[in-house]
Amino acid sequence: MNIGIIGGSDGPTAIFVTRSSGGYIIAGIALLCAAAAIVIYLLIKKRRR
Repeated sequence: MNIGIIGGSDGPTAIFVTRSSGGYIIAGIALLCAAAAIVIYLLIKKRRR
């Protein structure tokens, strides 16, 4: 399986998967992105206090 990530600091990021091997990998990537977004949100919220 090949996974390519295209993106930059100034725009959206796209993740391309070239072979479908089940939803576990995509679900794992989505979970990781959601966890990272939550951590970043909490850090920003903490700095503004």
